[in-house]
Amino acid sequence: MNALTVSTTSTVTRCAAKADGVARRRVHRPRAPVTRALHRAGRHDALGTDDVALPSALSRRAALLAAGSVALTPLSAASAEDAEDAEDADPPPPQLTPEERAALDKVDAAVRSASEDSVRLASASAPNQYLPTPQGFSLPLPPDPVRFPRAPIDIKLAVLLLRSTYETVDALDMMAMDTFQINFWKSRQSEWEPYTQQYSPLKIEQGKLTDPLYFDFISYTQFKVVAKEIPKSQSVFEERSGAEGTTKVIRRDANLSDNKLLPAVLAQRLGDTVYARMRYGFEGTQFDVPEPAFGGDVDEAALGMRKLVNAFVRKGYALKSSVEVVKNGVGDAQRVVTIKLDGPATLWSAQALAARGINPTNEYLGYALTGYLRLSGVPSSYSARVNDTSLELEFVVG
Repeated sequence: MNALTVSTTSTVTRCAAKADGVARRRVHRPRAPVTRALHRAGRHDALGTDDVALPSALSRRAALLAAGSVALTPLSAASAEDAEDAEDADPPPPQLTPEERAALDKVDAAVRSASEDSVRLASASAPNQYLPTPQGFSLPLPPDPVRFPRAPIDIKLAVLLLRSTYETVDALDMMAMDTFQINFWKSRQSEWEPYTQQYSPLKIEQGKLTDPLYFDFISYTQFKVVAKEIPKSQSVFEERSGAEGTTKVIRRDANLSDNKLLPAVLAQRLGDTVYARMRYGFEGTQFDVPEPAFGGDVDEAALGMRKLVNAFVRKGYALKSSVEVVKNGVGDAQRVVTIKLDGPATLWSAQALAARGINPTNEYLGYALTGYLRLSGVPSSYSARVNDTSLELEFVVG
């Protein structure tokens, strides 16, 4: 379910089972929420979006969907709310401009091409490693709250990152998305109060994706729920959709039946999706990211990495960044590119996910950089380290 799609449709494919058990491919289109949300009187209180502050172009519902946070009621209550909810429905999405449609088509083509070859691209022997190199054993200490102000994150970048994660999970068919929504909502509710108490008396607004304190928390919740489901993921499962809770049988791609493949494949598809959307544009927003260095020139690729980092930072992903490029030993074949982000929007969540041993983590920048390097024809691997103030990525490229 492309719950994050507001004004566009993402052409990713899923595998659904026919009644006779023969699998077929279908285009994966946006679907209605699995059930009706809570009664209007209590809906916003329950979801914590009573005070969402977003531009008028994005509804409060878009903020909910950006995190996959649709609260569910029993199916028996759905019909009683239909008439009431019809009056309260969001207006239809705006029509795409020709430029936006062209950008969407390019993104769809790029994501489809990369997804068709995920097993090879995400393998342990692939030239480009999307997951960071493990750093070895460390004590699972919970992170302290972030004690300094961070930059507000651009709403389009925030939605791009959260929506891309949700849609990638959905397209992988690793779990029923109605189950994901329920588990996400429960996890958010259980951890919200302890999280906000750390910052008291500062108020954190639920649904305000531009606030790095909220984005940090909601990104953490997304990846925590996904990582918990991966080990017990089933290749064939039932998924409910629509207001009536229509049940469909979903079959995962047989090439991805081994759950151990899922973390790397998720990182690969997410990185390629984020880079494609930033490259071609997202909902009318341009990010000014570099084109791939198609010639495979390592220095040109390193320069492009710097530009891609800057594009993230310009949109509030971090307070500031530094990029250092040095030769790796003898010869000109490789470069070591060290990227430091001061005050990133994922500072707390990166530490919290690492403390829980969660894989994959919300390393959006590392995944996107790897997608860029892969298209540039430049091999790469990297490590990630985080402390109380900054995040550091060290890439070996070439």
